[in-house]
Amino acid sequence: MHYVIIGNGGAGVSALQAIREIDIKSDVTIISREQYPPYSPCSLPNLIAGEVDKPTIFRFDKQFYHRLNARFIKNAEAIQILLQNKEVKLSNRKMVKFDKLLIATGAKPITPKGINGLELDGVHIMGTLDSALGILAHLNKGVKHAVVLGGGFMGIETAIMLTKREIEVSVVEMLPYILSRMLDPDMSEKVGEILKDHGIKLVLNDSMKSINGDEKVSGVSLSKTKLHCGMVVIAIGVTPNIELVKDFGIKVNQGIIVDSTMQTNIKDIYAAGDITEVRDQIEGKQGLFAIWPNAIEQGWIAGSNMANKKIIYDGAEVVNVLDVFDTPVVAMGRTSKEMGKCKAITRNTPTSSKKILLKNNKIVGLQFVGTIQNVGTFYSLMKKGSDVGGILDRLLDDNFVIAPDIVF
Repeated sequence: MHYVIIGNGGAGVSALQAIREIDIKSDVTIISREQYPPYSPCSLPNLIAGEVDKPTIFRFDKQFYHRLNARFIKNAEAIQILLQNKEVKLSNRKMVKFDKLLIATGAKPITPKGINGLELDGVHIMGTLDSALGILAHLNKGVKHAVVLGGGFMGIETAIMLTKREIEVSVVEMLPYILSRMLDPDMSEKVGEILKDHGIKLVLNDSMKSINGDEKVSGVSLSKTKLHCGMVVIAIGVTPNIELVKDFGIKVNQGIIVDSTMQTNIKDIYAAGDITEVRDQIEGKQGLFAIWPNAIEQGWIAGSNMANKKIIYDGAEVVNVLDVFDTPVVAMGRTSKEMGKCKAITRNTPTSSKKILLKNNKIVGLQFVGTIQNVGTFYSLMKKGSDVGGILDRLLDDNFVIAPDIVF
């Protein structure tokens, strides 16, 4: 048996570990387009902020692959899967045969179209270790002002980390409020106030038309104004790396469609991580849920099933946690925009804001700023579909504690 894993991120490495828990004899090959051993993408913003150094973001020591008796092929991109021969063709023209295959190529940072000046020195697209190292190298040249394009999770986190390096940062967001996939406008405003208090300028309802400069970045032109800067960081999100699987029979929508064992519609070919489209744990809604814990779990499920230990995937978590200058921001489930008509209960104090969304007395969304009280229990209630109608008046009380295993 030869297991082949395309992708060296959270899902791919987790699958390798799961396989070796079950099968210690068969061959395993893991292929990566990058040159690095497994690292934590969640630590990249901290690397930019100077809170961690490069060696600490690597997840394992240098003997990791040797201990797991796995062959690691780096700097090689899988460019074609040949089903008839069960082979993977690499960018270096080599072929790798497989008996069972996991596609865990993750997602790639989105590069915007129609913006002039993307080739200038000082433009960085956030999302990989190389991009983070490029930003660090540029900061060491003496950048004073930076513009971050994108007011989503990645953009706001990047802006925070640049601010910690004493860079003046402006965030450009085309929508009227930031973190729109996590928060409702009223809760987004709370986060925006914290960012502004720490010197971050939010430019909303505007879009970037061009990046200006001769060879180096000197500023940007927006639809409504111009900004001076020495660096532009593009952080508008990611999209699944599905180019590899187009046009050869694997079922794809936004991402690769998999069943509850993480197997695709083709026998012996599995997919896991940010490239997959799965159902969530709350409503069973199909979608992309590209967060680290989901990738780790999906990889483990896929690897176990590849090694013939059947495990069923319960669905993706719909959870985002962001640290905004030591203020926790937690979002679970759906936003009001996603739910449409729903009931909201809120509670605001000088130090925190809480909001819960309900439909038919069931929690469908949670947004907390400045506190994490009871969030784990609320998520459990969300997954169970518990009716909380009888305790709505107490649900957000600071002194109200719910037993984690309570059943309504």
